[in-house]
Amino acid sequence: MMNANIIEFYGFDAHWETDHSETVMAKVIGAAHYCVQYPDGSKEELVTGLRPGENNAWNVKVIESAQAWKDNGGMIPEYVPSTPEELRKFMQPLTACQLRLGLINADLTFAQVDSAIAAIADETERTAAQIEWEFSNEFQRTQPLIVSILTTIGLTPEEVDDLWAGALNS
Repeated sequence: MMNANIIEFYGFDAHWETDHSETVMAKVIGAAHYCVQYPDGSKEELVTGLRPGENNAWNVKVIESAQAWKDNGGMIPEYVPSTPEELRKFMQPLTACQLRLGLINADLTFAQVDSAIAAIADETERTAAQIEWEFSNEFQRTQPLIVSILTTIGLTPEEVDDLWAGALNS
């Protein structure tokens, strides 16, 4: 078990299976947000996922703190699914190789990428985009260059998501 004390409980993010009106925190699925203090006095903010039946000794301490929070007026929010835009921020990055192979598998060409970069009006931005495209080792799904190039080529955000997922699994 972790050698720390929970000194403050901030709140709880509900899982889609969670009944936000539940009063027994040991029955709730979600993520607990709290602060601990270690014996040396240092503090750390943590998040622990909780699921009934999967509780180790530390999770029991977290559930006890969550229950005290709930009993003192804490409210479990209703689950709100992430938007596609929010989910894109957490998509795994692609290596340059994965991205380029993903483009080929999506029947896109490097000439289309070159044309999209060439269409950037500002010379400095265009040069920076060319350098980024040629020399980056990895790319993020929400990276402005990626969004710009693939939008200019004519892909919808959903089509880019599909390209990204396919490239990750290749």
